[in-house]
Amino acid sequence: MILIKKLIFVPLFLISLTLLIHQITPLLASYDFIFSLSLNTLITLINISILISLSSLLFILCATIAADWRISLSAAIIGSAITFIFMDPAFAVIFTVAIFISFLLSNLNLDVALKSYLNFQPSSLLSPPIRHLSGLLILAICIVYFFSTSKIIGQNGFQIPDSLIDTAIKMVPLPETNTQTEQANLPQITGEQIELLKKNPELLKQSGLDNITQPPASLTNDLIKQTAKDQIQNFIKPYINFVPAGLAVLLFFTLQFFTSILNLLIYPLLWLTFFILEKTGFVKFTTDMRPVKKMVT
Repeated sequence: MILIKKLIFVPLFLISLTLLIHQITPLLASYDFIFSLSLNTLITLINISILISLSSLLFILCATIAADWRISLSAAIIGSAITFIFMDPAFAVIFTVAIFISFLLSNLNLDVALKSYLNFQPSSLLSPPIRHLSGLLILAICIVYFFSTSKIIGQNGFQIPDSLIDTAIKMVPLPETNTQTEQANLPQITGEQIELLKKNPELLKQSGLDNITQPPASLTNDLIKQTAKDQIQNFIKPYINFVPAGLAVLLFFTLQFFTSILNLLIYPLLWLTFFILEKTGFVKFTTDMRPVKKMVT
């Protein structure tokens, strides 16, 4: 019965960590998502942040309830090895080592706190290790993301996603064009002439009407898009070796922002968890009367 109590949070921790690794793996295949401003990307980042906070919470609870290094470290080793199921072996090794070190450091920090506290207050005692572990897990994710993007950029080069250029162009007002004037300046052709030109593509090129089917506004947008993309690419080209690090830093601050907000829920969750555990008799608390040394003159 005692062993069951010590292991009660281990399966929950492993499930949460497995879901986290499963969510992270698709992000390692491309760097485009970090530039995406879509709702799906936002939902994915929020889900990852929730799983980071939840995994941190469950591991700290697991280590606290177990109070045994053999159990907590075994859970950390098993959880770290799950990465080999979902990730490329090269990246799995990096991520496994990084998250295991994160769990190890958090366990050391928690062990010191549990041996030195005077009054057990779960919110003030356990929330700092949970926040620290969340930061370490984010750092581990960004490390493997750095190596992943470095490999992708090294093999395929770096291209600004078209979606980012399109979004930037939509946000910047374009100068109005006199569409009616442009259309009036276009040569007028009959249906018979169009059929003749379709049958003779060479005549279409010689007449300069090969692009007549594309509206002038589309031509303008495409020209602006390509010009902006070329300028950005030329600006980034000398710093291409720093792009993976920049993307990893951007991902770090993004996940840190979301988890810092979610970690505000840790305090009520910890209070509620230990309230339930105490009321159900799963854990018990004792009150110690300790002597206090005071100086008198």
